[in-house]
Amino acid sequence: MSRRTLVASIAAVMIGVLAIVAGLVAVLRDGGGDAGPVSRPPSATPEERPAVAPLTGLPAGTDLDHPAVAIKVSDVRHAHPQVGVDHADIVFAEPIGVSYTRLAAVSHSTMPELVGPVRSVRPADAPLLGPLAAVFGNTMGAGWVMDYVDSVADLDDLGTLRAGDSDAYVIDSDRPAPDHVFARPAALLELSDRTAPPSPYFAYAAGGAPSSAEAGGGPGSAIEISYGPTWQVAWTYDAASGTYLRDEPWGSHVMAGGTGISAVNVLVLDVTATVGKIGTGSGAPVPILDLVDASGRFQAFAGGASVTGTWSKGDVNEPFQFRTDAGDELLLEPGNTWVELPPAFRG
Repeated sequence: MSRRTLVASIAAVMIGVLAIVAGLVAVLRDGGGDAGPVSRPPSATPEERPAVAPLTGLPAGTDLDHPAVAIKVSDVRHAHPQVGVDHADIVFAEPIGVSYTRLAAVSHSTMPELVGPVRSVRPADAPLLGPLAAVFGNTMGAGWVMDYVDSVADLDDLGTLRAGDSDAYVIDSDRPAPDHVFARPAALLELSDRTAPPSPYFAYAAGGAPSSAEAGGGPGSAIEISYGPTWQVAWTYDAASGTYLRDEPWGSHVMAGGTGISAVNVLVLDVTATVGKIGTGSGAPVPILDLVDASGRFQAFAGGASVTGTWSKGDVNEPFQFRTDAGDELLLEPGNTWVELPPAFRG
């Protein structure tokens, strides 16, 4: 074979090899397979779902990419009528003395212009509000209470003495002190450096499924709760609105604008309590609820029915766990929730 012929043969071989390699690359780019056209499935796209408000389980009508705001609200007779509590997603009714309560109203899906009358911090605010990582409005509190809550709770506490010269709090001169202070939730949000929305506090029935209370089918048309000898609270189911209506010891619980308090869910937690202090700071003893590393019974009401079960909670900022007596996770009906905490005092 001549040199010219040898070179031509090698060139032909190389061209063939390059053609094979090019073909393999093309196949690999197309994901393998035979020499015919490669058919690929369309790219999967996530199913579009409406945003759900984390503290109500309802579809979110607005942008909720912001923290919750919790405001302590006076609940004694002369503090009424209250303002803004009817707009809260969650309200906690806390025993403050032997026979009266104070509210912690948590707003997120809607922000009322004003909430109040605003009152002071109590120890139960730490375990109840800590899981929300909320912005916290209040009129401060006893030295030992502030020391405790500041040291353990995941809260941005912007009480009246920490709000500077902002307009986060206003005075209503027509109201008697100390129930004359009102908070502006939007202004508190602007003062805070927090930006993250809260994690869900409860689980909710979805897709039109019944709540645990409705599935359980226990009695649930009327609820009576005692916070002491002279402080009885009642809820009555209103079938027309599908909500529970609240009565204070003196009558219907009505806001300043005439709106009655209503709740889609009412959750009653059995808790034990002592009157005492945590730490050695200044201030008098107050009720301390056993909510940290604790458990107890609950009764949940929705849709005119009820279910019972057990609640448990670990650390201050860990969420509550709710299990029905059937062993299932408690599912609330989407909507607002009131949590009543009538105490059984020890000692």
